[in-house]
Amino acid sequence: MRRFLVFVSLFLIACSPSWEESPYEVYYIDGTKTLGYSLGEGGYIGRIDEPVNIKANEKFISVYACLYKACGFYYIDKIKDHKFAEHDEFVFGPYTNEQFTRLVKKLGLPSIGSE
Repeated sequence: MRRFLVFVSLFLIACSPSWEESPYEVYYIDGTKTLGYSLGEGGYIGRIDEPVNIKANEKFISVYACLYKACGFYYIDKIKDHKFAEHDEFVFGPYTNEQFTRLVKKLGLPSIGSE
């Protein structure tokens, strides 16, 4: 019985999102990790695939993501985002490290690294 409880606990931990700030969370579908907008009841609208590092403040989410070994910095404008918005209205990037560092200072984005 003890082994069963350990197995169930590990399974639940492995299936839980690695980052979450309502309504955003990281979820997995068919082995792809995605930062998405949660619609509730297991429904999501994808925002950025293969996030590596994520930080948020009141207005923005900063993301370092590596899709197909092409890595870059992105940000999401949380004020403009909603479940009916078009992707290009609130997701910006990819940016290089230098470009993103300037945007952090200019816009007040959360500062993140590539790790």
